[in-house]
Amino acid sequence: MNDIDEIRKRMEKRRVHRHPVLTDRHFSKIYNGMIKAMVALLVGIAICAYVKASPNGDYIKDYVLNDLQFSKVTKWINQQFLYFQNQDEAATVSSKVSYTHVKDNYYTNQSNEVLNFGKGRVIYVGKQNLLGNYVTILLENNVEVTFGNMQDIFVGLYDQVEESTILGTYENQVLIVFTQGEQEIDYSTFEEIIS
Repeated sequence: MNDIDEIRKRMEKRRVHRHPVLTDRHFSKIYNGMIKAMVALLVGIAICAYVKASPNGDYIKDYVLNDLQFSKVTKWINQQFLYFQNQDEAATVSSKVSYTHVKDNYYTNQSNEVLNFGKGRVIYVGKQNLLGNYVTILLENNVEVTFGNMQDIFVGLYDQVEESTILGTYENQVLIVFTQGEQEIDYSTFEEIIS
C-alpha cells in the first residue's frame, strides 16, 4: 500500500503544477497575427513590383528616397534594430581630402583611391563614354561632385557617404567636375565653399 500512496501523491503534485491549456482563443490570436504579417509582406512586394515595372518607377523611387526623408527613416530603423552592428564599416582616411590639379578637370592625389570631399549621398553611378566609370555625390552644401575616369567603384546608388570615404580607385588621374545649381565651378571655388 505504501507504493500506491506514493504514486497517488506524485500524481496529485503533477495536477497542481500543470501548464495552462492552449485554447482556440490562443491559436486564433497567433493565426490572425500571421495573416496580418503576410498581408503586410504581400503589400510590400506588390509595391516593389509596381515601382519596378511602372514607367514612372524612377520618379516614384526618387520621390521616396529624396522627398519622404528616407535617410531619417532608415537612420531611425538602424538605431532601433541594428544597433548591435558595427557602424564604422565604411573605410575612411583621417586626413583632409585634397587633390592636385593635373590639367583641365583631371586631378591626382597621393594614392590611387578616389576620396569623397564631404558628407552627402550618391545620386548617380554609371558608365559613359566621356566620363568612363563615374560616381556623382550630392554634398550637404548642395554641390554636386562627379568623379569620373574611375577604375573600380565601391559605393552604390543612394548610399550615404562621409568625408574621406573611399568611393573607388583610379589608374593615372581622376576626372572631377564640381557643379553648384546648373553652373560648373572650379576646384578653388569649391574649396572656398567647403572651408
